[in-house]
Amino acid sequence: MRVGKISRATAAALLTLLALGCAAPGTRVRDVEAIPTSAPGSPAVVAEPTGPQADVPPNHGDNNGWKQRHGLSEADQRTGKKLAARIRPKLEALRAAGDFAPASTQRALLDLGIKADAIEVTGMRPSIAQETPPPGAVYAVHFAEVGCVIGDVRPERVMVEVTAAAAEFGCLEPFSR
Repeated sequence: MRVGKISRATAAALLTLLALGCAAPGTRVRDVEAIPTSAPGSPAVVAEPTGPQADVPPNHGDNNGWKQRHGLSEADQRTGKKLAARIRPKLEALRAAGDFAPASTQRALLDLGIKADAIEVTGMRPSIAQETPPPGAVYAVHFAEVGCVIGDVRPERVMVEVTAAAAEFGCLEPFSR
């Protein structure tokens, strides 16, 4: 008997058997119903993952649910876009003048006729590696009970974004590290 050599007929038979055996009942297009492969009521065995896992805590979604924002209706979206179109030129003018003070941003929004209680403006926050905050202001304008125009004024840009408020904090997400 020779070891290590397989005839072509044997190889073809093995490949055919393998191909037929891999097609489990119920997985072919014409199969009507699957035939159970184990007795009913047998306990399922779930293998624990052994490969690398995502670098996320197990309850990340639950723990960050408070950050989720509501949706805006089409009417609220239109209202927000109109408000954003009024806000952008005023803030672009501040940026062009090199004025990034939060008080100036607040004044520009008030000059548009926006009520003071609908406006929130703060200074930029320093990153972990910085001791002093970068120049600029972060702002939010609350509108129509559910919407926000949020953004910032910095030397390199003016950001204006229409979004919905969040149930937990309103327009501006609280600062945390």
